[in-house]
Amino acid sequence: MLKQRIITALILAVVFIGGIYYLDTRWVSLLFSLVLFAATREYLALTTRASMLAKALASAGFALLFWWSLTLMTPSLIYWQSLAGVALWLLVAIGFIFYRHRDTRPMQQRLALLAVGLVSAWICVHGVIYLHYVYAGGEVLLFMLTLIWLADIGAYFSGRSFGKNKLAPSISPGKTWEGVYGGILVNLVWMLLVFWLSDDWLEVGLPVFLLIGFATILISIAGDLFISVLKREAGVKDSGKLLPGHGGILDRIDSVIAGTPIFVSGLLVAGSP
Repeated sequence: MLKQRIITALILAVVFIGGIYYLDTRWVSLLFSLVLFAATREYLALTTRASMLAKALASAGFALLFWWSLTLMTPSLIYWQSLAGVALWLLVAIGFIFYRHRDTRPMQQRLALLAVGLVSAWICVHGVIYLHYVYAGGEVLLFMLTLIWLADIGAYFSGRSFGKNKLAPSISPGKTWEGVYGGILVNLVWMLLVFWLSDDWLEVGLPVFLLIGFATILISIAGDLFISVLKREAGVKDSGKLLPGHGGILDRIDSVIAGTPIFVSGLLVAGSP
């Protein structure tokens, strides 16, 4: 299982890191439109009882609509979409306080969860493509992704070693506050290193740089918990089976979906070019 997980992770790293760094934005847009297609299928599977054909057609339609929307993308649209995404995830985080699992949940509530998932994924992928296009070369986009990946890694090892206080026991019993602190500590070191090695990184000072990074990390946790809610409601361990050893695509991008809007809006509010 561990060997399979490592192999899958290496393949994903080559495809996404290599694609982001070496491909132009048109191809990166295609890559993430395919990711959106896969994520939409999993959202539908977790929240509805639609047939495989219906899920495939709906996902393809949603991805094609997204592809067309890229022709309308402007900095103003990204700005307001990202702020809307931040507001949405803050509301989701508040909702966790009142969440109680039910064996059966009305379809209206399932469709509401589906809507949250699809809207947030749409905003995320728009933000990802915007970062790649505006900050040519992919370094800024990769930096955002490393923030979230390192937070996950730090949280995993810190939680396993020191975890005692549950973060959200009614949603995901394995997550602890000690894991959160470990992820933050790892990222503090990473952000200071990146800022130190960079020349006036994105034309923002160190306090703003750290604030954007910490906000991204903290709100990304909500994305992880949201997918945990969907999986618990659906009675499954993983969001899908697309990635051997890892589960589904949502199991890998849940934190990215939540973290991207605040990273993008943070840069825009700070006046970064």
